[in-house]
Amino acid sequence: MQYVVWCNMYCINVPYIDDQHRNLLEIINRYHDAVSSGKSRESIFETLNALIKYTEEHFRDEEEIMALSDCPPGEIEEHKKLHEQLVSDIFRLHSDYANGKEPVVHDMELFLNDWLIKHILIADKKLTPYCKNLRHYERNRGQA
Repeated sequence: MQYVVWCNMYCINVPYIDDQHRNLLEIINRYHDAVSSGKSRESIFETLNALIKYTEEHFRDEEEIMALSDCPPGEIEEHKKLHEQLVSDIFRLHSDYANGKEPVVHDMELFLNDWLIKHILIADKKLTPYCKNLRHYERNRGQA
């Protein structure tokens, strides 16, 4: 059962980034399922590693899109700081788990709240007006 179901309110209207957000939510749903259903440590660790890897890729792509957009430099720097904090939070969860602390659904839910509400629904939504010319951005082409 999905913990978070994707809906259009999460869209920032840059399909490439919206697809990445969907994929991130799928990984978060897998992590939530693994923790709440008592799956093996290996399974949980594997899912957490996938979340870290994909998050880093996503932030790199999102920052590239911001640099190609009409987004003001100050807005880009502020957004990068949010990315740094989210990466720090993910690594904290990873470190805690690697050091034997059992994952707590509550910790994951707090991260998810930061991810969805503070990042996608607030910070990323601010990018929409600046990215109008990048709606057809594709990573392999690196162009609008």
